Order: sequence, then C-alpha cells, then structure tokens
Amino acid sequence: MLRKLYVLIGGCLLATSAYGQQDPQFSLFPFTPTVVNPAAVGSEGVTRIQFIHRTQWAGYQTSSGASGSPTTQLLTASLPLTRLNSGVGIYAFNDQLGPISNQSFQLAYAYRLPLKSGTLAVGVQAGLFNKRIDYTGAIINDPNDPLVPTGIYSQMQPDISAGIYYNTVDYWIGASLFHINSPAYKLGTDRAINPLSRTAYLSAGYRLGLTYEIDLQPSILYKYSTEPGPQASSLDANLLATYNGRYFAGLSYRVQESITVMAGLNMLANNALRFGLAYDAVAFGTQAKNPASYELMLSYALPAPSTNKKPIIRTPRFRY
Repeated sequence: MLRKLYVLIGGCLLATSAYGQQDPQFSLFPFTPTVVNPAAVGSEGVTRIQFIHRTQWAGYQTSSGASGSPTTQLLTASLPLTRLNSGVGIYAFNDQLGPISNQSFQLAYAYRLPLKSGTLAVGVQAGLFNKRIDYTGAIINDPNDPLVPTGIYSQMQPDISAGIYYNTVDYWIGASLFHINSPAYKLGTDRAINPLSRTAYLSAGYRLGLTYEIDLQPSILYKYSTEPGPQASSLDANLLATYNGRYFAGLSYRVQESITVMAGLNMLANNALRFGLAYDAVAFGTQAKNPASYELMLSYALPAPSTNKKPIIRTPRFRY
C-alpha cells in the first residue's frame, strides 16, 4: 500500500489539486477478492464474514514524536443466493493517514451465469465514500499562512464501481473499475479539490493440487489508477501453499515496494473459522518510512444453505 507521508500535506494543500491514497491495498489479497471486484461476491459458495486490520510502517513517528503509521480496518460480508443465480455483499473500511481519513460503506450485487466449466459473474457496487481532514493535525511550514484552512472538514459523496469475474474449480480471473463517477471533494478550500480517481484492477489465480494433501495457488493482482504520480500502478504476485486444507503459508512480492510472508490456519468444522497474518518487509524506498508492516485477518464462514426441498410426509388422516 503505497502512500504519501502526511508531513508533506501542508504543501499539497496549497496546490490546485491534492492527491493521496484512496483505496486500501492488502497483502492478504488472495483472501479478499470482493475488495477489488464486486462481481466476486457469492463466488465462494458460502456466506463469509471477514475482518482485516493493517498497520503500515509500524512504529513510524513524525518529527514531533506522534505516530505516523497509517492504519486500515476492513469489514466484508459475502452471501451467495444460489436459487437466484446471484450474490450480494457488504464492504466497509476505515483508513487513517495522519490528519486525513477515509471511510466507505458499499453494497454489491453480482449476477452469476453458468459458462462452460465455470461461472461468469457481472457485478455492480454502490455506496458512500467519506473524506475527512483535520487541518490542526497537519504539519505546516508557516502556520500563519492565510491560504491554509483551519479546523476539521468532512464530505461524503456517492461512489459507483463495477466488475466481471469468471471462476472454475481450478482458476479465476476478474477485472473491475472503481469510482466510475469520480466524485470530487472540497475540504475547506476552493483551491484544493481531491477527486476519487478511477482505478482499474485485474486479478487472476490458479489452484494446483501438488499432492493429495498439498495445494499450490499462484495469483496476481494488478492495479492502475488515473491518479498522477508513482502511486498510479502496482503489481502483486503471490504463491500460497495449503496443507491438508487446514494450514496455509505464502510469499508475495509487490514490485518495487515490499516482500511479504503470510501464514494462517482454518479451524472448526468444515474449516469455518480462518485466522491469518501477513508481515511486509519494505525492500525499496526505506528512507522515508519504517521497513515493516503487518496485517491480521479473522473470518467465519456460515454453513452452505441446503438446496434440497423438504420431503412431503403423507398421513392417512389428511389424505383425500
């Protein structure tokens, strides 16, 4: 998750446009398909509720001694509607970067069509995206500059996204476009307009049964945004190994950013409860940030709904 350090925010606010990280990006992306594609809701076949917490650059401090570590909390829920060939989902996150914070709540719907050996889904997502900035927390070179606003400002705008997703037992591929309406925000000044730049995602993966007990799953996630600057694109590649359907471990590489180690386990009957963690070792550009980030994941899958109709029980008393 590439971000601008908020020690530079004061200068950015004086520009015609100010840009910053707008969408959360997770190292545990093999477990979060609905975060980057609304068409993936319901694709797992079970109702899953999942929570992830990420701390970026853990321990980083500003020159004033305050914590400068960006943090993100994500809550998702995905429900298959098998009889309607559909899936629905909920997506909500809170993202804090110094004096800037983003909150979003989205509802997703996907219509799923059988196609050859898999299922093709088309999905849409709509909700609200809120941006908030506390100018009292920004580090400004000249605090008496009349062009720099003071106080706390918050603005909420509608947000629309869409995607397509094809999955089989062995592989999946998807593409999506977020912030189609590209809403703009004015947070305390007419000079600083902070838009939600359109962002496209491409994801793909393959499940390979190496042995009876060991499965390998290579996957990639590519992001491209219309936001200017070096944050416009990123590429993640992951290799995940699962043993006996219960224990998993993996290794990821985010191009020109970090190397990630992840591990976790599935517990309870039918592996309903999942716990995972990821540790990022920042390998590039460490001059401006602390070279360590981590994520914690907890999810629970409800039993799959039965599609069998209840049998009709006939008795002589009510037969006519």
